[in-house]
Amino acid sequence: MFVFGCGNGDSKPAANKVIDKSDPVDPVRPVPGFGNLTVTSNGVATPMQRGFIKRVSLDQWRIQVSDKAGSCEELLSGVINSQQGATSFVATIAKHLAADGTETTVVTDLWSGGHSTKATLGTAEITGAADRDSKVEIELAHITDTDGARKLEIAGTFTAIGCGDAEPTGAGIPNVEHVSAARVTIAGKKLELKGAVKHGDQLTLSTGPKDCSDVQPWAQAVILHRNGRWELSGTLFGETSASPTTDLKVSPGTTGSTKDGPTIALTLAGAGKIGEYPVELEGTIEALDCAN
Repeated sequence: MFVFGCGNGDSKPAANKVIDKSDPVDPVRPVPGFGNLTVTSNGVATPMQRGFIKRVSLDQWRIQVSDKAGSCEELLSGVINSQQGATSFVATIAKHLAADGTETTVVTDLWSGGHSTKATLGTAEITGAADRDSKVEIELAHITDTDGARKLEIAGTFTAIGCGDAEPTGAGIPNVEHVSAARVTIAGKKLELKGAVKHGDQLTLSTGPKDCSDVQPWAQAVILHRNGRWELSGTLFGETSASPTTDLKVSPGTTGSTKDGPTIALTLAGAGKIGEYPVELEGTIEALDCAN
C-alpha cells in the first residue's frame, strides 16, 4: 500500500475493510463510463474499471482510478492498498487563478507505481458534485508519466463515484469562530477572510479558519506578511508569489480574549500587487494574537 497527499486535514488512519466492491469485469471490454478514458503503459492500453472522487477542500478534489481495485473508503482514508499487477493512479485536481483573473481547472500532482511522480500534467474538467454515491464526469487532458523504463499515459473522460468530503483532522482549526467582516480581492476574485493570526510582526490572513499552530489548513488563499514582504499562496495558486509592496495596510485596534487566547481587532485596507497578482484588502477581522 502507499500513502498519498497526507496533510492539512486530508488523511486518517487506514481502515481494514473495503466497503465498495465491483462485480467481475471482462478485462478486455471497457466497463460503462470508462470507454472514453485511455490509459497506456509503454504503449499497451489497459481498460480502467473503477474511479472515485472526493472533495479535499473548496475547489480541490482527489481522484483514484484503477483496473482492479479502489474504494471510497481507501480514498477517504488517504491510504491506497495497491494490488500486484494493477494499473492505477491517484491525482489531485484544483482550480487555479491566474494573475489576469483567468480560472483553470488543472491536475496538480499524480501518484502511480506507489509513489508521487514528476509527470507532465495538464488541465481537467469536473462536472457534478462529489457527493457520496453521486456520478461525476471527469475529463483529463494528456498526462505523461515516465518512471524508469515505464511510460504511463492518461487522457480522456470517465465517470467516477462521488465519495463526499475528506474527513478533517481538526489540526490548525481554532476552538471558536472569530468575527470577520474582511475580504480580499485577488485578480478580480472576491473572497471572504475567515482567519487571521499574528505572531509578533508576522501576520497570516486566510480564507479558512486558522489557529496559532504551525499547521495551515487548506484554504483558497493565504496572505502572509513577514520581514517586510507580502506572500500569496493557497489552493488557488500553483506557486507562492511575493513582493515588498507597502500599499496593503493593517491597522491594530482593540484587544480581547477567547478560548483560543488573546485577540486583536485589525482593520485591513489598501490595494497593491503581490507578485503579478493585484490584491485589495478591506474590512475588519478579529485576529489571534499569538505568542512570538
